[in-house]
Amino acid sequence: MPSPPLMTEVSKVYKGVLITDSLENYIDKEHVSLCQFLFFLNIADIAQYVKNNFYTDKTWHFKYDVEAMIKLVVVKFFRQKSFKKTISTLTEEEAWLLGFQEKDNEIPIPTGSALHHFVKYRLGVEGIDEIMLMLGKKIAKLSNSNEAKLDSTPLEASRYSKNSKFNPHYECKMDKAHITMIGTYPVYMTYTDGLAGDSPELPSHIDALLKMDANIDEYRLDGAYDSFQNHADIWYKLNADPLISLGVDAVINNEGKLERIDHWANKMWKLGGSKYMNVVEKLELLYENDRQEQVGMYIRNKNLEDKSFPDSINLRQECERIHGHIKNTLKFDVRYIVDESRELYVKLNFITYQLLLLINLANGIEPANAFEKFI
Repeated sequence: MPSPPLMTEVSKVYKGVLITDSLENYIDKEHVSLCQFLFFLNIADIAQYVKNNFYTDKTWHFKYDVEAMIKLVVVKFFRQKSFKKTISTLTEEEAWLLGFQEKDNEIPIPTGSALHHFVKYRLGVEGIDEIMLMLGKKIAKLSNSNEAKLDSTPLEASRYSKNSKFNPHYECKMDKAHITMIGTYPVYMTYTDGLAGDSPELPSHIDALLKMDANIDEYRLDGAYDSFQNHADIWYKLNADPLISLGVDAVINNEGKLERIDHWANKMWKLGGSKYMNVVEKLELLYENDRQEQVGMYIRNKNLEDKSFPDSINLRQECERIHGHIKNTLKFDVRYIVDESRELYVKLNFITYQLLLLINLANGIEPANAFEKFI
């Protein structure tokens, strides 16, 4: 895959003066305003999608540039300030860098309440989910990895919370984020309560990867996702190897043996089935004709017989490392957040991380997960 163009120059008028700048001028500096980095990030397609789908056709709705508003949301959640404090500490130059339009030699910026309205009522969870998918697609295209992985992470709540459930494994009250990564780059997440099972979340993550046109060869998951159906769905829908961690007591399933696959392929002779078909054709036939679990049994048996099958410990360690980085970078928990806003705020923090990641990926900055220069 060819590398993206490095450090593209951007030209823009500021108070009557044409300014040309490049991200290259800031790479070696220790502390640079996040707004300066966002200046070089083009998300016009995402902004247009938001305009088309989350606004009416009345022109007065477009008082502020939508792309600038999305970037301002990133600033708010990265700096971990209130809506009001985010606006009061934003300089006029930073507002211009984000894309707010000059008017009468001034740059009007929204109030804290206007930004809150944009986040909660204009976008809402539905809008954030769509932005997450679009960002995930961009990240997937820029990633040099064909390996996806899915794991959940706790979203810690206050010990006094009446709305979060106590999870005995993590020994705290919590909700959960289920995160799919491609390589070490988070592309999609779902939100559940703290006691929800992991496995039921997989179908929505598979659907998301399909919408992103993600090109993956293998999908790694821990033992919480171990089921015949999950093995079959990953193999059939994503055309990827399902590398799901297996328990020490896992055994070969008889219905997943090749003789039984041949038997059922022969039984479907009216549909063109035959034991002389190649294995992939047999499995596809069975999957498409209500024998999906048997397909999963066959794939799981193969993994069980593979002496080089990857260890689940390495998967958990890599996932926990990235999850920890998200939590160190942003407020990725549900402490002191009202119940009705929890999913929204968790996902806003998640897309903030995605946008920070995209700044580095789009400009060829490595490591892409390093944001220590941003302030």
